[in-house]
Amino acid sequence: MSSQPQTRKSRTFRPPKYSYDFRHLTQFPRRLIFPPESGVGRVRSFKITPVFEVTLDDVLDGKHLPPITLKDFEDYLVFETHSAENLYFICWLRDYTAAYNKWKQSQDALPEEKRQAANPDLTVSFARARGTFFDPSSHLELNLPGEIVEQLLKDTQSTSTPSPEILSDVQKHVEGMLRESLMKFVVGSCRNSGRRRGLFAIAVGLAAMAVGLAPVFMSIFRGESRWVRLAALFPFWFGATTAIAGFHGVCVVIFLFGDARQLYPYELCRPTLPAIQPLAPLTLPLPATAKSDAASTAGSRSSFDATNIAKAGSISPWSDDKSIPMSPIHGQSESTAVQSSMGAHSLTQRASRSFDDDYLPETAGFIPPSYYEPSITATSTNAHSSNGSSSASPYKFDFDTLPQPSPRRSQDLDDKHWSRFLRERGVFASMTKVFSPVVTRAQWDIVMRSAILGVLVALILGGVCIAIPFKH
Repeated sequence: MSSQPQTRKSRTFRPPKYSYDFRHLTQFPRRLIFPPESGVGRVRSFKITPVFEVTLDDVLDGKHLPPITLKDFEDYLVFETHSAENLYFICWLRDYTAAYNKWKQSQDALPEEKRQAANPDLTVSFARARGTFFDPSSHLELNLPGEIVEQLLKDTQSTSTPSPEILSDVQKHVEGMLRESLMKFVVGSCRNSGRRRGLFAIAVGLAAMAVGLAPVFMSIFRGESRWVRLAALFPFWFGATTAIAGFHGVCVVIFLFGDARQLYPYELCRPTLPAIQPLAPLTLPLPATAKSDAASTAGSRSSFDATNIAKAGSISPWSDDKSIPMSPIHGQSESTAVQSSMGAHSLTQRASRSFDDDYLPETAGFIPPSYYEPSITATSTNAHSSNGSSSASPYKFDFDTLPQPSPRRSQDLDDKHWSRFLRERGVFASMTKVFSPVVTRAQWDIVMRSAILGVLVALILGGVCIAIPFKH
């Protein structure tokens, strides 16, 4: 009797919560007058939602902040488009190409009689890639035309360490699919609310426009001055702005309180990050001759140790916005590194106990999480080099950390283990902070364009209402 496959829990935590705070309203005028620069090019368009030129290489190199990091893009491919194999293949090919070029340069520097015909590590890597991305029985098989796969298998029969140039046709095809997914991902990331919150915003906008009809009806049926109808302009403008922005996925209330967004359904299913408890002071037995010396300094040292321990326990890189590093692309902040080194093992144990019984498909372990989430793995993929410069790549590809197929994917999607994962976000679902200047500028553009279009709607409706004659 075959044993049931072991359920793999997600090791990714829910992003930190962002709450409504009326103190954030004081920053709204500054955010409205001085919008952030996106730092990337943009495509000229008359649409409400802007289109920015976020390149695939920049995302792969970890040059963007949440919610458009490499990990966020992987989540989108895993849970939305179900095409994460394209990203994994490109990540593997980048590592394979770098390793192959390094090996080739070392071989060219050797005499011809000492050169190797094949590299064992590259041979194993390509063999695993062929079984992962080109085997029809693999759950990560690439969606490629048959002629490309046949030509690739034919070209690689004569060598065990093929050149990356042989994979050029596959690379072009896969990168084309990835760029198309990336464009949709960036456009979708510009929203700050889910579908239900957007419908709620549309309903609020239509209700505000309906309220604006009150002075119009008073003027028509009660014979009030025609200029009373001008009072409907502001409700018309506010309602139209709210409805248009909500239709494009931006809630003006969330935008009013800061740069934030609602969590995605798969993020809501993830466990919250447990707080790190302060470590207890380490006490060792002292020799009898040292007890008298230790007693004289016990009072001063005890207060000093208590102060330091309290400070170490209070530091939390996800508790507020000030502790989050401003340049987190290739590294952790000092507070994060200290806590990861001091309590990584205990944090992992507490996190494993906080998981519920629901299954959530894992993402690749070699892709580092978003920077506000401390790494609890033994190997840090964001480590700095000795001279202080960041590494060339924010990840190191590893076949063993690729996500496994879901044991429940073939069953009914209405199963209780999947209902929480697939459901839409609620109207008042939890939020998290947005750090990417691309996304914050896009949300600003959506609100401003919606406001301009709202002015046109208000003027048209106001003109029509003013022109309506009195009812005698």
